[in-house]
Amino acid sequence: MSFSTTYDESKEYELLPEGDYECMIISAGENATPGGYVYFGVRLVIRNDVPQKHQNRNIYHSIWEKKPENQTEDDKKVGGYSFKQLMNLARNAGLPSGKSYETLNEMGEDLRGKCVIACVEHHEWNGKTSVRVKWFNKTKYPDCKHTFKTSDNSSASTAGGQPDTIVILPDDKDLPF
Repeated sequence: MSFSTTYDESKEYELLPEGDYECMIISAGENATPGGYVYFGVRLVIRNDVPQKHQNRNIYHSIWEKKPENQTEDDKKVGGYSFKQLMNLARNAGLPSGKSYETLNEMGEDLRGKCVIACVEHHEWNGKTSVRVKWFNKTKYPDCKHTFKTSDNSSASTAGGQPDTIVILPDDKDLPF
């Protein structure tokens, strides 16, 4: 194998500006950091079928397990996560009201491929600025035509034909608790 370095496609990292972005949910489900902190992770992509800046950028959203003393009865029904946050995501993604799930990962599978508006804000912790989702709203463009690029720069299909996802977990020292 032979290749040369080229920086035509390379860019400096730029913090995603605050604002509202039309997104598609790529994956959602329970996960844990190497230190054992559990969370419900949602990976979104900024849609390229809607006129907006920063198309194809990924946004990662985490709903952390609440401390036992802070959990409501509804929180306990969803494994200790914020029931309110999970239901806000489900409602705005268009999941049917009243549908029952055996696990959060089952709900995560239903979220996959759904479109939402993610309101993004900047958050500072330990001297670092990061992006986080403040809340979700219903999409203004429910007919999703987002396409994923493949390694050969051709297009793949939408929600059902996504490439495999890679989840990058934060270091425990970077967590706010």
